[in-house]
Amino acid sequence: MVEPAEQFVGAIDLGGTNVRAAIIEAGGQIRARARRPTPQTGPEDVVQAMVEALQQAAEEAGVSVDRLVAVGVGAPGPLDHSTGVVYAPPNLAGWDNVPLKQMLQDRLRRPVFVGNDANVAALAERRYGAGKGSDDVIYITVSTGIGGGIVTQGRLLLGPAGTAGEVGHITIDIHGPRCACGNIGCVEALASGPAIARQAQARLRAGQPSMLRELVSSLEDITAEHVVEAARRGDPLAATVMEEAACNIGVLVVNLIHLFNPAVIAIGGGVSNAGELLFGPIRQVVQERALKAAAAVCRIVPAALGDDVGLYGAAAWALDQAGLSAG
Repeated sequence: MVEPAEQFVGAIDLGGTNVRAAIIEAGGQIRARARRPTPQTGPEDVVQAMVEALQQAAEEAGVSVDRLVAVGVGAPGPLDHSTGVVYAPPNLAGWDNVPLKQMLQDRLRRPVFVGNDANVAALAERRYGAGKGSDDVIYITVSTGIGGGIVTQGRLLLGPAGTAGEVGHITIDIHGPRCACGNIGCVEALASGPAIARQAQARLRAGQPSMLRELVSSLEDITAEHVVEAARRGDPLAATVMEEAACNIGVLVVNLIHLFNPAVIAIGGGVSNAGELLFGPIRQVVQERALKAAAAVCRIVPAALGDDVGLYGAAAWALDQAGLSAG
């Protein structure tokens, strides 16, 4: 076994499709990873899969679970960060006020800390990724939804209800489409991956020409990835849809710059793979609309941790809550 064990933390990233676990050194080196499919049969089976994945990662890392200093979990919200109770996440069947922290502590016999996955991803990018060295970092993920987390003066902003950082539900168009959250004109309803696909589909149904018709067998099959591919190949419809989505995210970024004066805004998630199709218009909107002094000190960059951001976030959250330095 590797000693001293207090140098290591267990990390679990709980998703609707997969449970991922890792053993991570406090300084940020992942020693081993493991994965299990997320059971769709309720919390007990999911917790068992989490425990098994962590045990496998620990075995491969040569670090005994009972010697880990702490275990961090990044879980879909809504949840209570202090008690570790997960309320009713939409992508976990049968979950209703699940005491996830206590269930894991009972099985692992280690301190467990549960945080919202998008929130703790901000800690990860600040500690180990694109925001390393900065105390004021905002993370935005643009994927199936739009989420995020805010670190200000080195501390994760949570709020009394634990819902701070819900950047995807900031209204940017009071006459816009209805969002899945029930609000009108959320940036998520205008610029998430599914929103990009919907906007492309609507233009095609209106008869506009596009190579997108050649990429799929049915308009319903169009995804944001198809739109990005077509835009890169010079398709005017796809390029317009991407520019509009990116400009809407740019408005969100301007609002965040004005509210929090961050040093770094790191943007991740599947749609961020569009590269300059996304980042170019965002930076242009910021240049045109943001307060010059605040914009001048803010770097808008791709997130650095990729698919591992959830694992790093869980580790950073556990180390912070345990009062330990994460390097």
